[in-house]
Amino acid sequence: MLDTSQITISLFFPAYYDELNIGKVTKSAVKILEELKFKDYEIIIIEDGSPDKTGEVADQLAAEYPKVRVIHHPKNLGYGATLKDGFLNAKMDYVFYTDGDNQFDLEELKKFVALIPFSDMVVGYRKHKQYSLYRKFTSLCYNYLLKIIFDIHYWDIDCAFKLFKADLFNKIEIKSIDAFIDAEIMLKANLLGYTATEIGVTHLPRLDGVSTGARPSVILRTIREIFDYRKEYKAEMKKFKKS
Repeated sequence: MLDTSQITISLFFPAYYDELNIGKVTKSAVKILEELKFKDYEIIIIEDGSPDKTGEVADQLAAEYPKVRVIHHPKNLGYGATLKDGFLNAKMDYVFYTDGDNQFDLEELKKFVALIPFSDMVVGYRKHKQYSLYRKFTSLCYNYLLKIIFDIHYWDIDCAFKLFKADLFNKIEIKSIDAFIDAEIMLKANLLGYTATEIGVTHLPRLDGVSTGARPSVILRTIREIFDYRKEYKAEMKKFKKS
């Protein structure tokens, strides 16, 4: 059995248009991490220039909970830039992230933590996506495109429920600033030999706030990043085969 008193964990959330969600997610995170009894932990809210009161609520949470801190973006930089900030600012042995929109059950983090001795990365996939048909279709196409181009076989690579050994982020350079960031990280981790375990997680309907992930502009930028990275990935594959 894993002795969590010997390890530390960073948990972070991207937050945009989440003034009614971020309090629920943060309080749930504090509860779960206290129950797991880690040696130490931190919770980071990455507030991405939200035009509502997300930033104010996040600051109130940081004042209430000593292990919560907030990183504010002066303007909206996008999902990839927000995740990148979370990974690069995490200080603990492991780093976990999920979204600040309250669409996941953080109780399921306990299953992920239990796998720490057996896997470098624990990767969630949404068993039943609570999205519109359009979002489900774009997600299906995206995952299929990645399988074709990179021969990568994850059920749901952009699922926002993942746990990593934090040393990975000292070894890779994250270039994506859009939705491709998850795939970029997983591809680079695979090249370095990091092991991964996939677990199904519950996906909940978004009850508050505004979802911006499937805007055509985001999709087009992500497709551009995929094809930009393809050449680099092929070169990296050749380098690792020679070494």
